[in-house]
Amino acid sequence: MMLGTVQSGFGYWNVYAWIVFFALAAVLVFYFRSAGRSDYKVGTYQDEIFYGGNPVPKDGDEIAVPASSAYWGFTEALSPFYKLLLSLHTGIASDYVGYLVVTTALISALIVL
Repeated sequence: MMLGTVQSGFGYWNVYAWIVFFALAAVLVFYFRSAGRSDYKVGTYQDEIFYGGNPVPKDGDEIAVPASSAYWGFTEALSPFYKLLLSLHTGIASDYVGYLVVTTALISALIVL
């Protein structure tokens, strides 16, 4: 049986150290889990959704926020990048293969240097 330290070409890892790590992580998780509120009761007002102190509408359409609104700042900040990507998108497979070859060449050059 081969347990203990495993040597690889890039270093080593110890099985027992990882077992101890996961055991400590499990203990921490159980500790934080047990530190929760003991007065929580299912099916009471504690289960209600907080909607800014207002009653939650029954119809979900009233509270729906379109994704374009939620990510407006993100898409606006990256709009030059999106425009570049859209200009590169031709739908022709040979173009994408060319992008792959160029990207692979650049990454290979970076690794070699």
